[in-house]
Amino acid sequence: MGAVQQAIASYGAAVGGATYATWNPADKDASITLSGGNLVATMTPTVSLVRSTISKSSGKWYWECVVGVTVVGPIVGVATSAEATSQYPGGGFFSVGYYGPNGSTYKNGAIQTTNATYTTGDVIGVAMDVDTSLVTFYKNNVVQGSVAISGTIFAAVGQSGANNPTVTANFGATALTYSPPAGFNAGLYV
Repeated sequence: MGAVQQAIASYGAAVGGATYATWNPADKDASITLSGGNLVATMTPTVSLVRSTISKSSGKWYWECVVGVTVVGPIVGVATSAEATSQYPGGGFFSVGYYGPNGSTYKNGAIQTTNATYTTGDVIGVAMDVDTSLVTFYKNNVVQGSVAISGTIFAAVGQSGANNPTVTANFGATALTYSPPAGFNAGLYV
């Protein structure tokens, strides 16, 4: 087993006393396929989302998603359990998302902020401050916008239905590409 496969296999397992999140195969739209230890989400042309195995109701948490194959692009975000998996992150009231093709952040289907676009190879960081109900998105370590959301929050990724993007999550079981913002936990874990 190569180094990349070993790193992927370690997700969802106890590492240094912590158990790190993966994408949840039991909490996703049927059109999303998971692979790579449930860290790689491949989406078909259907409005959809998948949530992480771990949620948070307090604290400050940071993780990253690497954009893989993209024609139009995935939507990286967060969602509560109340958001339907047949919705994209930011498409409903119970989620927010950062959409690559136009660089906008969304909540309830409405643009909240407009920022830089992203594409294949970009690292999208998500800093979730559950205590202040604010999620901040980063593109390659540059702040792209913040959106308010409250409740018990999961990491989420999805798409609005046009293409077949892929996203690989790094929930912190291996080294993150960028350092988390000051005061944030490096990863999403219990």
